[in-house]
Amino acid sequence: MCFSDECNNEGATDRRSFIAGAAATVASFAVSQGQSVTPQVKQPETRVLDDARVQHGRVMFRHNGADTFGGFLARPKAEGVYPAVVVIAGNKISEEYIPNTCAALALAGFVGLAPDIFHPLPDDTPNNNELYKKYIGNHTELDLLDDIQAGMSHLRAQRFARPGGMGVVGFCMGGRLAMLLGARSREIDAVVPFHPAPMKPEEITRLKVPVQIHHGTADRAVAVGESVKTEGMLKAQGTPVELRIYEDADHGFLAYTRPYYKPDLAKLAWARTVAFLQRHLK
Repeated sequence: MCFSDECNNEGATDRRSFIAGAAATVASFAVSQGQSVTPQVKQPETRVLDDARVQHGRVMFRHNGADTFGGFLARPKAEGVYPAVVVIAGNKISEEYIPNTCAALALAGFVGLAPDIFHPLPDDTPNNNELYKKYIGNHTELDLLDDIQAGMSHLRAQRFARPGGMGVVGFCMGGRLAMLLGARSREIDAVVPFHPAPMKPEEITRLKVPVQIHHGTADRAVAVGESVKTEGMLKAQGTPVELRIYEDADHGFLAYTRPYYKPDLAKLAWARTVAFLQRHLK
């Protein structure tokens, strides 16, 4: 996430500043609020990774005949051809709610793929680690979008992924990247950002496909007002947009690996997400 001038989009240095600011804000927010990523004592209500109807696991992307990096893919176990959805995390995909999001998409009849945009880092690298900060600081948003495109190319090569438009779901910094991807790629037909980092009008001028934004009123990392502003920008340019606001929900309320997980609101938000994707991709 970013604030005010950190969201400048005037060249690589500013994009690096944005991402570095995002990492620092995430880390400081987690530390100051005592937020840690810990297993739940009981089975979270929205956890579906063990559902027998889903096939999932790590995959590797290839380029010029060689392995590069990969991601986490989930699909319905039943034979068929399904619409594809890209999942963009705001942190490492080793945090279980990201694979779970892919599995939940598979249960809803999609192929879900989360590209590992933090692939040079070990899975256990903390978000406030110096190695993490250095990686984020040295990668522009365009670098990350290139990695996401590699995942989309992998999806295109799978026999179970339906030809045609894809959807994209993103969280925090990933929500911002989801909108940037929707503005840049003709392959994207629907965009679902959760509590996205702030946008500027010129960044989403070409975002014309339907957008459904989710944001909590108690979000202390990215104020809900930022999504209200983004909604206004999109409406002003004629982009179909829905803003879903959740009372008393903090940042990461969908993530059962986080202290601010709210099962009832997570289920509601996910039902809305699935209905939106089915409406625009099926």
